[in-house]
Amino acid sequence: MSVPGRRLAAILLGALALRLVLLVARGDYLVYDEGYYLLLARSLRAGHGFTLNGLPHVALSPLQPLLVAALSLAGVPDLWASRLLAAACGALLVVPVAALARRWFDERVAASAALFVAASPGLLAFLPFFPGERWNLYFGSEPLYLVLGLGALTAAVRAVEESAWRWWLVLGALAAAAYLTRLEGAVLGGAIGLVVLGVLARRRAAHLVPRAAAALLVGVVVAAPYLVYLHGTLGRWAVSGRVQTVATDEAPAASPPGARGPSDAVRAFVWGGDREALWRTLYALDARGQRMASQYWGVPRLSGRPVAGTTDVGTPRDLVAGPDGAPASRTPLAGAPRTPDVERGGPRAFARALVIVLPWWFLVLTVCGVVWGRAPRGALVWSLPVVAATLAPALLAYVEPRALLLLVPAGCIFAAAAVVRAAEVTARNPGFPRAASVAPLAVAVLLLLPTARDLARAWPQDLPLQRVASARRAVGDALGRRLAAGAVLVAWHPAVAIYAGRDWRVLPYDGFERILGYARYQGASALVFSTFEPSPLREAPRAFTVVLLDSAAAGPGGNLRLEPVEQTPLLFVGRLAPEPAR
Repeated sequence: MSVPGRRLAAILLGALALRLVLLVARGDYLVYDEGYYLLLARSLRAGHGFTLNGLPHVALSPLQPLLVAALSLAGVPDLWASRLLAAACGALLVVPVAALARRWFDERVAASAALFVAASPGLLAFLPFFPGERWNLYFGSEPLYLVLGLGALTAAVRAVEESAWRWWLVLGALAAAAYLTRLEGAVLGGAIGLVVLGVLARRRAAHLVPRAAAALLVGVVVAAPYLVYLHGTLGRWAVSGRVQTVATDEAPAASPPGARGPSDAVRAFVWGGDREALWRTLYALDARGQRMASQYWGVPRLSGRPVAGTTDVGTPRDLVAGPDGAPASRTPLAGAPRTPDVERGGPRAFARALVIVLPWWFLVLTVCGVVWGRAPRGALVWSLPVVAATLAPALLAYVEPRALLLLVPAGCIFAAAAVVRAAEVTARNPGFPRAASVAPLAVAVLLLLPTARDLARAWPQDLPLQRVASARRAVGDALGRRLAAGAVLVAWHPAVAIYAGRDWRVLPYDGFERILGYARYQGASALVFSTFEPSPLREAPRAFTVVLLDSAAAGPGGNLRLEPVEQTPLLFVGRLAPEPAR
């Protein structure tokens, strides 16, 4: 292996080791989307299809759960299959970044860009901090999407410049795989295709058009099974079901008064700290109280199942909803810092999100690399698909920091060019002979400082979100021992069901009567309420309250009471029973 090859391999191994350490420090913590991907993988492995919340799923893309399911079939536990995949993809990202930097600049820029990618805080934000304090940018599919997207861009550059058939075919496969990982991959692949056609037209390389057509054909073949699945599930051709769940600003018909549309609700949550808007929009029940109103939780199948009543169950004592039948609103975690009330979209939100994923001083280096780092015109042209795939979600839906992560690898390349150029100029001074080798290392250390501080705080496993995550795991383990295999439980956070090893239904944001009717329609065995999440319980007996549902208390009419079954300092387990006659 050559010296540059050994250097790149060392950076890759260091990046992998660092990410594994961070994921160990993460502990039991699961982000919501991370949990959804794990449940989808479990469903695929069990042969139940691409289902979540008991329904065919269309909002999240399938490749991440497919790969996790494949790894778990090899004997790796689901959670660590997901985390090993994230660590490996995060480390492998240095390969396409180094390849692009080498092609556009030189070997020194390639090594520096790889080092910056390995150390960039936006690509290491795995640890559980509150948004506003530190952002947790890992949600399940981002590491896989980034390596596939940058891999597709690298293949496109090599296909156009080398004309080899293999790179055209790799381009088609990787672009389709990026789309199968995240919907933004469709924009990225389309933008790469437009740049390819523009370059071929400019060079008058008509002989390469058949190879470009072959790349397109490979992409269609790779993506076709998912497109067929979407057609069979939605009853129409579509590139994703997620577009419908986030693109409209109209609230669902079944939403409570004052609810906002999905896009506006997410903006209000991310940039204004308005949790209520998100809860009322995303977690609303349908009009009959049988299913969730949002298509995010799945597409209902046609069924002859009779409609279950949702208003004939009495409200149990001490399980009282808030005013107007709405659940008593609770802060998800006491002491969580409030997000400042800022603009919910537009250029200001985009600028804030950009500084979250790329430190401001590193952005300055990136701009210097574009202007002063002798960036070739081709580098700027081939960066356009990255910009397009980043801007599209912000323009069509809402601005979210993790949607901007694709800019980080590109920023690392241009920042590396600026650092190497500055080091070359400085090294001409006899007093700084080692500037060329020391400068990239110094920048990498600066990039690593926030992660080092975060790791020191998270390693004792005593962060508030880690404590809550450990409590969810304890509750899940207890329910796994109590509930029969194949039982269904209703909980707000998917981690409880994941650790219980049981099927999951999302807990709606509604009053207790409607929640109970929904749970019975879904065939659930238990309801899980928590003081850390929205709950209809006015006075919860413990941090976690489990309501066991059985046929004895399933009849209509009359009031119900909660009969204690088990109590621990963390968990109260009760069974619904008829209120005795007076």
